Amino acid sequence: MSLDRTIAALIPDWPPLPPAERADVVAECTRFVRAQLGLAPFHIRFGFRVLFIAFSLYALFSSEPGRALTSFSALPLPLVAGLERLLRASTMLAFFEHPLVLKALGEPTPAERQQTFRAVRQAGGAP
Repeated sequence: MSLDRTIAALIPDWPPLPPAERADVVAECTRFVRAQLGLAPFHIRFGFRVLFIAFSLYALFSSEPGRALTSFSALPLPLVAGLERLLRASTMLAFFEHPLVLKALGEPTPAERQQTFRAVRQAGGAP
């Protein structure tokens, strides 16, 4: 199983996004997770690769990547739960900070929050 397919399987269905926006979000989440893994120290990258190869072999017998990762992380082997935590945490961070997801949730983007905070600060009020 590819890393990109695994990341895409971890992305929640909520909030609902139009197909084109969802494709953009999935691509950005995948890029973010890959970039974070690339910035990790060698021993983390090496360990991740070994665990991901083991997971890929395990997932050959599963039809759903998201469930395969959850069941793989429940195995009583050292460090396998870390693979799911690492991928899920990075994916969720990228997903829920994406501007299209924030818009779908009705939340301000980081830039909008910063502008609001600066306006309040310039007015002399407390945030």
